[in-house]
Parts: sequence; C-alpha cells; structure tokens
Amino acid sequence: MRIDVGSSDDVRIIQRRRNLHEIAFRLTLEAAGRGLAWTARDEQEVVGIAVAHDSEHERYVGDLFVEPSYRGQGVGAALLQMALSGTDELSHAMLVDPSDAAALALSLRFGMAPREVLLRLAGAIPREEELAKMAAGAYRFGVEPIDAEAHAYALNELDRHACGTTRPADHAEFAASSCGNTFSLNGECVGYAYVWPDGRIGPLACASEAYLVQIFAYALVTLERSYGASWCTALVPGSNRRIARTALRAGLRIEESLFLASETTGRELSAYSAFHKLLL
Repeated sequence: MRIDVGSSDDVRIIQRRRNLHEIAFRLTLEAAGRGLAWTARDEQEVVGIAVAHDSEHERYVGDLFVEPSYRGQGVGAALLQMALSGTDELSHAMLVDPSDAAALALSLRFGMAPREVLLRLAGAIPREEELAKMAAGAYRFGVEPIDAEAHAYALNELDRHACGTTRPADHAEFAASSCGNTFSLNGECVGYAYVWPDGRIGPLACASEAYLVQIFAYALVTLERSYGASWCTALVPGSNRRIARTALRAGLRIEESLFLASETTGRELSAYSAFHKLLL
C-alpha cells in the first residue's frame, strides 16, 4: 500500500467511481491542484482518498474514503496521517458520518472530538408570503454585491467572528462563480451571503444572530430572482438555531447530518452557514 499526493488523474479515477456530485468532483480536483488531496494505491489500483482544505488557522479534512474491501487495514489512518502531517501550526478538523463508528474512532485517535452537528436542509423555496414574513424585521440593510478585494477586510472580520478563521482565497472564487451580497447597517458591514445556480445557499455569516433570518430570507429571494430557482439547500450548523428553525418551519427538511470533529473547543458557528462539506 502506498500513500501519495494525489494526481488529478488519480483523483478522477476514484471520485468518478464514487459517482460524486459535480461540485464535489470539481472541489476535489481543485484541492488536488493545490496539493491537498492524497490517494492510497494498492499496486496500480487507487483504493482510498483524503481531501483537505486550508484556511488561516485550520486544516480541515472534508473527505476521507477507503474502498470497503480495504477497510480495517489502517488505510484510513495512513491517509489521515498524511493529510495532517507538517501542519502543527494549524488546528485540525474533519467531517465524520455519525453512523460510521470507525471514522468517529479515527477522529478521536487523532485528537479531534465531535464539536458540532451539520445539517443539510433542502426543499422548495417558500412561497412569497412566507418569504415576506421571514424578511420582516427591525433592520433595513444596505445591500451591495460582493467584491472580494474591496470587501476583503469586512469579509475577514465576519469570518473570524462567525467561524473562527479567514478565507480570502475562497471569497475570490465564490465571488467569481456565484451571486454574493454584503449587508450593512449605518455604514458597517454586518453580514454576507452567497447563492449558487444549483440552489445552494452559503456561505452565510453575520456579526449578530439577530440578523440571520432576514439575511437568509434575502438570500432565498436572490436565489429565486437571479437563477429562477424553485429548490434550495443549505448546510446549517445545529448551533445556528435561528436559520435551522426558520428553514424547518418553512418546509425544508433535514436530508443529511454530519459531525464536525476538531481539536479546538469553543468554536461557535451559531451565526454561520456553510458552503459545502468539502469546504465549510
């Protein structure tokens, strides 16, 4: 068994075999281009993969997969060891399927304990009258399309507050591929939200939980008007009770739940909603 930095060809082989969604496939190839994907090979066959993403203070492993016939042989541990090696200056985090006891045990062996539940909510975009109720509130935000360079300082500050680390390179890619807006009060940027052609909402971050529901409602309206979408999905931390409760009341349903395991305690995601499980 050999563990190596995964080439684009190796990544294509195993991820196509897994029939990944187009976005997950693209994100994996981008990670491979940055040297953040590793593959396990048994002679000529690729049998496992780990995919990571770096932000200012953290290395996050969003995908760790081993072919079923090779599990129980230490392949996953070897992949995770390689993915985390040389990153002592960063904290470590990974995504774990709650039903996979082996993956949970592996995260604990590497010093990462479950800290947060992530809920993938999906369903039809609420009707106009429901959106109007969600958007009603005390705040009248100034809204401006995101310019990753011009808004860099504000985006970094919101990310530090909402998810504990900055991600300027991600914002440059998000702004080029989606519809993103900043939200301001009295000239101060207090939130941002991106929506995507496939119906995805996120990332979304706010300086205060009090702004979440109105900004989430605005994102739904933007999704509908910009892309003609009738369906939406969002990856919402369980601690973000305001968006989770609002979305469930509006008819969205939980389609997947995951554990975010990390070394650090006290990470607060109650004012944040993620983009994709490979990036958060």
